[in-house]
Amino acid sequence: MLTGLKQEKNIQSLISYLEDNRIPIRLGCMTPSGFPCVVSLWFTIIDNKIYCATKKNAKIVKYLEENPRCGFEIAADKPPYRGVRGNGTCTIRHDSGKQILETLMTKYLPPKSLKLKEYLLSHADKEVALEITPNHVSYYDYTERMKDINE
Repeated sequence: MLTGLKQEKNIQSLISYLEDNRIPIRLGCMTPSGFPCVVSLWFTIIDNKIYCATKKNAKIVKYLEENPRCGFEIAADKPPYRGVRGNGTCTIRHDSGKQILETLMTKYLPPKSLKLKEYLLSHADKEVALEITPNHVSYYDYTERMKDINE
């Protein structure tokens, strides 16, 4: 689904931009009280699915186990604004938390972050992977519209 329009050059450029930068995903879900919850997490895209890692006892895991429907946005906070937003279904993967965490550390942490890497890996057995299968995705890119903003 993320690459459904990948043939278009601007979509490929946008996906590459999102993957190549340290931008978190904002993942939203519903709580049992009926109010939404939004968290920012590291992410990666593998085989058209979005993967995150978090502690298995995190509230977001509990909420998604109760209701796997979710919404998301991946976008930088600085102009020119461009990103991806959509909704999908999340599956909690108890068997791949460490693997996804290691992939995310490679993407998000500089090589010299040894203490943080050691800390995260020492708790890796408590991680789960969040596997988001997108249902609907929309792309936006205001680069052309905002080209004079940084001049």
